[in-house]
Amino acid sequence: MIGKSYFFLSVLQVGLSQEWKGNTPREVTAQEGSCVQIPCHYSYPSYLANQPRVGIWYNNEMWNVLSIAFHSKDHNYELSRFRNRTRLSGDLKDGDCSLIINDITQRDAGPYYFRIEFESKNNYSYQPVTQLRISVGLSQEWKNDIPQEVTAQEGSCVQIPCQYSYPSQLANQPRAGIWFNNEKQSSSSLAFHSKDHNQEAPQFHGRTWLSGDLKDGDCSLIINNVRKEDAGPYFFRIEFDNKNSYSYYPATQVHISDIPQNLSMSSPEMMNDSWINTTEGNSTVIICSVESFPASNLTWRHLNVTVNRTRSNNELWLVIPRVTSRDTGDYQCMAENEHGAVERSITITVEHSPQNLSMTSPDMINSSWINITEGNSTVIICSVESFPASNLTWRHLNVTINRTRSDNELWLVIPHVTSRDTGDYQCVAENEHGAMAGSITITVEYPPQKTMVSISGSSGGIREGSNITLTCSSESVPPISHYTWFRVKGNTSTQLKTSICTLSFTPVTRENDASFYCTVRNPLGNSTSNVTHLDVQYKPEISQESACTRSSEGITCVCVANSNPPGDLTWHLPHANISGNQTQGWLASWRVRDGHLVTGSLILLGHQDEEEVTATCSVRNPHGEAMFKMFLWVKEGNSSKWAVVLFTAGITLGIFLAGIFNVVYMRKRKTTTEEGASETSDITLISIPRSLKYQEQQDMLFIDPQNTASNTTREGETPTLQAFSEGSLEGDTGPRNPNNPDHLLQGNPQVLRVIVMDFYLINNLLKILWTFTTLMPVVVVTLIYVDSDWNHGGSFDSVCMQWMRSKCFAGQQMSMSFEPGAPSPAV
Repeated sequence: MIGKSYFFLSVLQVGLSQEWKGNTPREVTAQEGSCVQIPCHYSYPSYLANQPRVGIWYNNEMWNVLSIAFHSKDHNYELSRFRNRTRLSGDLKDGDCSLIINDITQRDAGPYYFRIEFESKNNYSYQPVTQLRISVGLSQEWKNDIPQEVTAQEGSCVQIPCQYSYPSQLANQPRAGIWFNNEKQSSSSLAFHSKDHNQEAPQFHGRTWLSGDLKDGDCSLIINNVRKEDAGPYFFRIEFDNKNSYSYYPATQVHISDIPQNLSMSSPEMMNDSWINTTEGNSTVIICSVESFPASNLTWRHLNVTVNRTRSNNELWLVIPRVTSRDTGDYQCMAENEHGAVERSITITVEHSPQNLSMTSPDMINSSWINITEGNSTVIICSVESFPASNLTWRHLNVTINRTRSDNELWLVIPHVTSRDTGDYQCVAENEHGAMAGSITITVEYPPQKTMVSISGSSGGIREGSNITLTCSSESVPPISHYTWFRVKGNTSTQLKTSICTLSFTPVTRENDASFYCTVRNPLGNSTSNVTHLDVQYKPEISQESACTRSSEGITCVCVANSNPPGDLTWHLPHANISGNQTQGWLASWRVRDGHLVTGSLILLGHQDEEEVTATCSVRNPHGEAMFKMFLWVKEGNSSKWAVVLFTAGITLGIFLAGIFNVVYMRKRKTTTEEGASETSDITLISIPRSLKYQEQQDMLFIDPQNTASNTTREGETPTLQAFSEGSLEGDTGPRNPNNPDHLLQGNPQVLRVIVMDFYLINNLLKILWTFTTLMPVVVVTLIYVDSDWNHGGSFDSVCMQWMRSKCFAGQQMSMSFEPGAPSPAV
């Protein structure tokens, strides 16, 4: 039971809001020794709803840590005189900050205010303060202190707190306390009578009583087993036996709590009770209301996310100031109190232009690229969000290929993909509110195709010495991974050792004149190019096969030239120029072309009276000219004269050279001998006889100084030569006689060496003369043969060309070449 003489104020309905607000009475009166409640409800910004918090009551008008009457987190902060006497009657999370103080004393009087502190450092002190007054003794007036509302749950019990006062002269008078369930006094609504319970209405009989003693000013009513019909106003009346009586107003409203019911939603844009249609950019309001007691906590949810909430209020507005397509969908309003909950939903449809256009495909690499192999099929799905539904169109290369109306999805099906399907595809969505487009790229993978070889650096033809590059190109996806080059010469194809796309010739030569082709490969296949011929052009060159020969018909000269393109061959004669196949007087010519070779023949018919006949073969093409000059005819000469002259000149030249060599050598030897003799004293010659068997063995000569026994030579003495044999030579052990002519004389080495060298010189000269004499008949015979050819009308120069080509006589045949534009020499 709550203590005597205190006021129990109603629980104020304050929901969460966007502001800091508090609701507390300006004044509360309590009787000394009783308990008192300071009613309090508070609100705060909604974003702090889930933040932990601490509630603090101060017994002061200003914030002061030394005046804390209650601390919800740590009671050690409380003043010792309040410790264990203060508590909260509700839950801070519900916005209830009501403070209860037990065992009221005179010191408890004064100002009280509430402060909330969140852990996120958001704090607020709620002002103004509540003034607590402490009453002493009975009042001289008729007063009471009761709450305006009391809530009871069906089936439970409820107390209507009540404190009253009266004039002090009635303190000892007997009295009766009466409670009425009505705004007015009526016997049918009498809920409690302290003296005669029979006067109580039948519905209250046995269920009501007072919780305190009327003599103490306590008139609190308890109703047991509360029913729904118990709801309504209640007021207290006191009747003294001396006919003094008083009815205390205002009445207290008793509510019987029940679950929320009759939940409804309304909006200006409402199509029916469950559907709202609006346009993007507009604003809309939906009001959710419910009947319940105590008042329900209302919550708006969208896509299972809470978008708005209120506490202890039976009505909640959902305001969308600017509607977007994201606001489309179902919204649920839920009402809930401690007795139950009810929920209802409404659908908002937002009309808007196409949005969130997307394209999907099983072959997708990313959101804007599809990769597919040629020959396969593919499907691309274009979808969009719009209301009303959009008209969709597929375009490729600005050509419409598919279209649908009033549908937010369109399929593009390509049953057999080819390389022509590569490119960008656009999907366009359009409705009455706007349009939107998106694109996607299809990449078709296919094996190499259109493979070809191109030549670069060959403007005006491929000329020998220029830089030429062959390039192998092909179309393929993925790109070419490998190149192979082949060279074709005749019927033979040779693979080249390179794997890049180019083949370079720096510079190109006629040996590179051939056909080329390439093969390419990627992961899907391979391809071969066409055969490209590398036609290397160059100026004419006279071949070594050019020559003149004699036959019974006459003298035939052949001129062979190699050039690309094949040149034009012309014979230049003293009195005419001949080309092609023709005959002019005693001359006949013909010409044959075979590939890069051109062959011209000139035939001299019969004997001519001219001292000599010359012909020049010229071959010309766009890159230059080559010329070849030869003597066709020279009058006969005296062969014997030639032979005698050559023979005489040869002998004379040989003897002359041998004499010069002999003189030079003898002079050199003489000088050497004199120098050696001047440095040597007289030498004693000792003969050393040898047997025939050992004639080839040389004796060893030593210089033995005379008149000495110590094997040393005194200064100024001449050493003596002594001969020693390596052993006995078959009885030749006697002394040698230097005067014996049969003995071999051993003398001065320098003198002996001169004699031997002179012998070798004479011998070599004789060998040279013998060789020259032996070769001269061959030369003479050759000259006689040549002379016989001359006597038969032949040309010396023609014989030279048959025998030794250009090595006979300078000036009798010439081979010349000229660049294009250079003047040709006069013939």
